[in-house]
Amino acid sequence: MNSDPQAPAGAGAQAGLGTDRPRREALNERRVWHVYARRRYDEPLHEIGNVVADDVELARVYARSIYDEFTWIEMVLVPRDCIVTVIAP
Repeated sequence: MNSDPQAPAGAGAQAGLGTDRPRREALNERRVWHVYARRRYDEPLHEIGNVVADDVELARVYARSIYDEFTWIEMVLVPRDCIVTVIAP
């Protein structure tokens, strides 16, 4: 039952279906993840490369195994689609 007496019957259910489907599909897509790391506490994070993975857990495995040439004290993943451009050419 709708809480809004002016809304047509079933409007809430239809609106919910429209928003869930794209989100589920996006979660199953392969994504590019930027990998940042540092070797010492007094260093800033530096971008050391990127990996392509279906989900964050797989991206973690790829990043740790591909970029294992140093003993990192911190490694961070950032999905490429979450990066916001501030200045562009």
